[in-house]
Amino acid sequence: MEKIRLSVVLPTYNCRRQMARHLASMATWADLADEIIVVDSRSTDGTLEFIRERLRHPNLRIIERDRGLYQSWNEGIAATSGDWVYISTAGDTIERAHLLHLLELGERTGADVVISPPRFIDETGAPCADLNWPPAEIVRRFGARRPFVLGKEAAITLSYLHCPRSVLGSSASNLYRGPHLRVRPFPEEFRGAGDSAWILRHAEDTKICFTPRIGSAFCVHDKPDAPSPAQRNDVVRSLIVEKRRALRSLPSHVASNYDREVTLFEATASAHHDKRVLWHDGPRNLAKPLRWLMLLGRYLSCRVMLGIERRRLMSRLEVRLVGGEHH
Repeated sequence: MEKIRLSVVLPTYNCRRQMARHLASMATWADLADEIIVVDSRSTDGTLEFIRERLRHPNLRIIERDRGLYQSWNEGIAATSGDWVYISTAGDTIERAHLLHLLELGERTGADVVISPPRFIDETGAPCADLNWPPAEIVRRFGARRPFVLGKEAAITLSYLHCPRSVLGSSASNLYRGPHLRVRPFPEEFRGAGDSAWILRHAEDTKICFTPRIGSAFCVHDKPDAPSPAQRNDVVRSLIVEKRRALRSLPSHVASNYDREVTLFEATASAHHDKRVLWHDGPRNLAKPLRWLMLLGRYLSCRVMLGIERRRLMSRLEVRLVGGEHH
């Protein structure tokens, strides 16, 4: 295929254990990249030293900065110049043929992001249980075993229905159009849910292509800074605010389709948080189990109504296939 300028961003923080396998995988396709930008958040476990020793590329740039997940991504993305950007997150790998497949699809369909479902592995590279992320579900439902492009309404609907999960899945399985991504940085205030917030904000003006082909692997491993239940609740509350903000940017006749879904999502999240807090906090007395059961009933009722509303929205969703009809 004709030469296409590709930028690779490798964000790292104390991931020395994943680097040997990660760099070995990169070596099989690194020649496809016109530039590789490492963004290290001042690792203390030898990650950066190992990268300096093992990663070889004629156009390698290393940026050192303070910690921050999406802050690191955005700094690396801002430093790219390629037509396409691949985010090579630590421990997650992609096959050379699959990267070429994503590049070819992106060029052929004119997409802004090409999304594929990953395999799931542990830190040793052994297979893990499928986490059933949105890309795999969307491909099964709409893909007909071939690539397809989402219409605008489909992109908006799926971004709402899958939140707080992300339609993007793992960015290490995807490819982004460089000029599109550089002016649309990932939101930095959502901890690990910046992908979900990104697609909520930009589904209306982002052309999304899905491919059913699997050629990448997501590494499931413990994260040292995993959020607490309270922090996860804060993220969900922030995503609810983001959903409502995104609705205000849509035409009123479009936004009205999703208003009830957001209200029910908020009610479900609130009931879930309240029952969790009651169970773990507060005095132990005879009335507590009864109050918890009442909250459980409210949560289950909200969840059932939310499921009904989401099925209603999904039933009216029409996905138009635009190009991308062959692997």
